[in-house]
Amino acid sequence: MNRQGCIALLASVGFVVCGALNVHAIEGVDQLSSEANQSVAVASQAVEEARSSIELGKRLVAMIPADSEFQEEVKEMLVAASENWNLAIKALEGAKASASRISTASNLEIAGDYKLLATVNAGVALAGAKVVQTGLLFVEAVANNKAESLGVIRMAMQDELAAASQVEFNYERVKTFIAEKYSK
Repeated sequence: MNRQGCIALLASVGFVVCGALNVHAIEGVDQLSSEANQSVAVASQAVEEARSSIELGKRLVAMIPADSEFQEEVKEMLVAASENWNLAIKALEGAKASASRISTASNLEIAGDYKLLATVNAGVALAGAKVVQTGLLFVEAVANNKAESLGVIRMAMQDELAAASQVEFNYERVKTFIAEKYSK
């Protein structure tokens, strides 16, 4: 084989190998995008369920007598629900934004970081939505005079608040880690 033939053969092999690597990278990005979108979908569903709980809660609050012995706890539940609702909405927006950037990332590592951010943001949204739903379960129980279930709901709310706090803490750690990674 002459020199030009060898160069042509090497170039062909190079194109095939580069093409295979590019296809592999695209498949990797597609997988990351799919996983992030699944996390976002789960969080979106939870946020929509929380939104429905809020709508129901608005009607239920009006049913609670002003002199109810549970009025102060209802206020506390509504404050926690409101704070976590705001976090859930903001985190869901962040999850969607990060997920949308995966396919346009310049390399697989950056795409993976966007996927990680989308996933942890979706986790914050999901945890916040669960706090909202649990808080409004308490309101529903008070409005329907089901005092026997309030103890269980109180414990569930404590668990949901602790979980939401831990998820948010983990999100902050991941965000800081990624920010430091790219600030070097």
